[in-house]
Amino acid sequence: MELRHLRHFLAVAEELHMGRAALRLAMAQPPLSQSIGRLEKELGVKLFERANRRLTLTRAGAAFVEEARASVLHADAALHVARAAHDGEAGEIRIGFVSAALYEHLPHLLSRLRETYPDIHPKLIEVSTNEQIAALSRNEIDIGFVHPPLGTDERLDVHGYPTEDLIAVLPDDRHTHGVTLTDIARHGLIMFPAAQGPALHARIMDTFTKAGLEVRIVQEAARALTMLSLVAAGFGAALLPRSTQRLVFQGVRYAAIADVSLPAWPLAVIAKRRPRPAIVDSVWKLLEARSDVS
Repeated sequence: MELRHLRHFLAVAEELHMGRAALRLAMAQPPLSQSIGRLEKELGVKLFERANRRLTLTRAGAAFVEEARASVLHADAALHVARAAHDGEAGEIRIGFVSAALYEHLPHLLSRLRETYPDIHPKLIEVSTNEQIAALSRNEIDIGFVHPPLGTDERLDVHGYPTEDLIAVLPDDRHTHGVTLTDIARHGLIMFPAAQGPALHARIMDTFTKAGLEVRIVQEAARALTMLSLVAAGFGAALLPRSTQRLVFQGVRYAAIADVSLPAWPLAVIAKRRPRPAIVDSVWKLLEARSDVS
């Protein structure tokens, strides 16, 4: 059963006049009559009664109208989705991200994506920077929010966001003042694993060493929420990007570090360089449009 035959049938069913239906379809009347005849032959039923130069739907024809209309609408929708996917305006985009992206930049992208490309559906995967680089190589994600430096020879497009200051996260002692490195060292440090960000990890530890402080890593945690939970439970203190303060988390307090400037917390977005799927280019253009992406 050809789709054009269904379109012809619907036009005739709505006009109940072969001439008007042919005019509406921009075709001659004889080919339209032949199309209806082929459809009736294929279905094995009569769709129209022809009497006194008037057309009426048979019971079979009337029952067939809604199903034919649904089939045409479904086919049109499928055609739209296929073309949109080809143009990078529909389909699934797989986005890897580190925890720090959750507080501002990832939600902003998802909001823009929903507004600009409602037929693009994001699949979110929270994994470390190193895991994202490996996933990009295996084509398991399309775009990633990561912490530079990346430590890879992979040819990637990279857009960096402005770096964020680190703040201290401590068990809530009802104080509101800032803290010193000594205060943090006294609590012990809850840190992300060195393999998750070797350069930043080394620079943080070096800051304590240069200050003449020995700090003990009491627990490693790969996710910000895990760190916050451990701090609230009194395991130690953590260092997290300033945007983490957006999270209201019972049992912790956020504090500026008063006596030293710790390394900034970098965040960037990465993707494979072209050639790449059109859908990745569409999302990348949204990222480039942000004024705070460098």
